[in-house]
Amino acid sequence: MSVLVLVLAGPLQSWGAAAQHTHRDTQPHPTKSGVIGLLGCAAGLDRTDTAGLAELASLTYAVRTDQPGTRLRDFHTTHTRDGRPMPLSNRFYLADAAFTAALAGPAPLIDRLQHTLRNPAHPLFLGRRSCPPARHPLHSVHPGATDPVEVLTTLPWQAAPWYQQAHPRHRMTIHHDTRPTNPAARLHHDHPADFTPGHRRHTARAVATLTLPAPRPDRPDGPDFFDALDDWTK
Repeated sequence: MSVLVLVLAGPLQSWGAAAQHTHRDTQPHPTKSGVIGLLGCAAGLDRTDTAGLAELASLTYAVRTDQPGTRLRDFHTTHTRDGRPMPLSNRFYLADAAFTAALAGPAPLIDRLQHTLRNPAHPLFLGRRSCPPARHPLHSVHPGATDPVEVLTTLPWQAAPWYQQAHPRHRMTIHHDTRPTNPAARLHHDHPADFTPGHRRHTARAVATLTLPAPRPDRPDGPDFFDALDDWTK
């Protein structure tokens, strides 16, 4: 077993669990479906490849809110190529947010995903194609680790330096997969079952929440999350 860690940071990101016609909302943190979609995009997975999707969806998922960002509404207008107006819509985004996601699974699969993230088949985005990441998402791989929550509790705070200075007592929250029998579990309908266009399907997964202690005020709790960009470009 191994754990793959991603840092999802950018000017805009949007993680919709459900879209209702002209209202396209975002969840306050990355959905499992969205992160699995990012991995599938990097791997060049065909949208109709349900077996390949099932392999990725079997990964145990956890995500930590390092910098919650600001909810932003876009009153969206668009036209067809011949100039006809399309229906008006409200689309919501998270502006200037940063999250750390961890996925646990078999070591060969995690190693393969690490390779595809370093050599993505398609451009990567944070929930929607209009939301490119501010840095490469790949953070690290932890061989031998089995619990993504445990890994997230040990990683440095990935918020931007200005945010850490402005919110030194920010308490990070982890949303993670759990057993359905857990009394604290809540159902999230974002477990991807099929990405086939026109036939997308998601099922429910049990999710629990853990709030971490605030960082000690006498110690900065992590570097600028753009530092890893230097490693990526070497």
